[in-house]
Amino acid sequence: MKRRYIVTVVLAMLLAAGCDNDENFVAPSFLHVEGIHLVKPQQGALSTDEGFYTHDIVAAYVAAHRVGAASEDTIGLFRMPFTVPVLFDGVYDYVKLYPAVMQSGKVNALPFYTYYNPIRIDSVALTSGDTLDLGTLTTTHESHARALMHEPFEPNEGSLLFDSVLTWVPMDPDGACTGYGYGLVHVDDTMRNGVRFSVDRTFTVTDPSLLLYLELDIKSDVEMGVYMVSSRLEGTNLDTRSVMNVYPDNTQWKHMYINLGRTWSYFNHNKNFRLLFHALPGADGKGGDLRIDNVRVVTTPVTQ
Repeated sequence: MKRRYIVTVVLAMLLAAGCDNDENFVAPSFLHVEGIHLVKPQQGALSTDEGFYTHDIVAAYVAAHRVGAASEDTIGLFRMPFTVPVLFDGVYDYVKLYPAVMQSGKVNALPFYTYYNPIRIDSVALTSGDTLDLGTLTTTHESHARALMHEPFEPNEGSLLFDSVLTWVPMDPDGACTGYGYGLVHVDDTMRNGVRFSVDRTFTVTDPSLLLYLELDIKSDVEMGVYMVSSRLEGTNLDTRSVMNVYPDNTQWKHMYINLGRTWSYFNHNKNFRLLFHALPGADGKGGDLRIDNVRVVTTPVTQ
C-alpha cells in the first residue's frame, strides 16, 4: 500500500509540473523519411553490376547535432517509412541517419549495418508543428568495405563461382532477381537428404577483427541451410558448422544479411574457410526449386 501511494504521488507531481508549463509548451517538429536505398557511388564502386546493390534497409538510427553542442542528440531507431516527433524548433547543424537492416536468423535484431555509410544532412531547419519531409534517401558502401566474392549469375561473366551441382540459368530475366541470370537447385520429392552445393573456392581472411557477412537474394520452395567449413586449429581436420537455415518463401525475392562472424569465431577465426549450402525438402517430403542471385561475401572493419 505504501509503495502504491508513493507511485501515485510521483505521478501527480509530474502531471502538475506539466500543467504549470502550458504557457511555455512548444509543439514538436516532425521529421519524415520514406526510405533509404543503396546506390552505386560515382567513384570507387565495389562492382559495376546492378545486382551488387540489392538491399533491404528497413530502419534507421537517427541523431542530430545542435550548433555548439558537445555531442549529438539521439532521436532513436525507427522502421521506415516513419514520421518522428522532434522536440526542437530551429536549425540543426546536421541530422545523421544510420542505415539498419534485419540481421538474418535473429528475431528483431536491427543493427546499424556498418557496410553502409551514414547519411548526413547539413543545416536542417525544423519548425514547431510542421513536418520536414526528407523523402527517399540514398547511401553507398563505406570506403573500407571489401568484396571477397560476387556471383551475379550474369551471362557476360564467363564462369561460375559455384560447383556444378548448382545449375546456372543465364538467360531468364523474368525469373531473375536482377539482370538475366540466377542459380537454380531442384530438390525432387524422392531426395530425402536434399541437395548439397558449395562455393567453388576457399576464402582467406587474415584479420580476425573484420566483420564478415554473406549477402544473397533468395526465392525458394524449400529450406536452405548455410554452413561454414574450416578447422579450429591450423592443420587439423576440417569441420562443418551450421550458420543458419533460411526458410522457404516463393512469393518474392528476399535479400538476406547473414552474419558469418559467430561461426567464424568457433573456428578461432581460421584465415581459410569454405561455404556450403544444403537445399532441404519440407517435413512432408515435398521438394521444389531454390533460386539464388547476387551472392557476395563482404568484409569491413568494426566501425561506429
